[in-house]
Amino acid sequence: MIVIFVFFCIMTVVSYVYLLMSFENKEKRLSFDDKTKTVFCDGDKVISVRDGSGNYRFIKYIFEHIDKPISVTDLETNVFFGQNVNIVKVLSNTHLPKEIINTFFCVSKNSLIFKNKAFLK
Repeated sequence: MIVIFVFFCIMTVVSYVYLLMSFENKEKRLSFDDKTKTVFCDGDKVISVRDGSGNYRFIKYIFEHIDKPISVTDLETNVFFGQNVNIVKVLSNTHLPKEIINTFFCVSKNSLIFKNKAFLK
């Protein structure tokens, strides 16, 4: 009887630990609401951008090109209308938190990839 009780207690603790770990490592997604010009991470507001601004055009563009390489040339042509672009500076100007940038973007000198699935802690 005591052995069954101890076994039950151990299984309960293991179940709770597993449950907590699964919540901690939940897959997160970013979304962009074009009406409010707001980026959300699983329903929580991350940033808002002004309609027509460079940040707005950039955010809209990356959400239209998820999981695809976006080159500096693409950004200069389609988002910033011929202005020279530094990808790190463009991301910094959005005021996205570093954790979001580091988690959702693969950045190199000449391109970036926006991956919209990630595990945040």
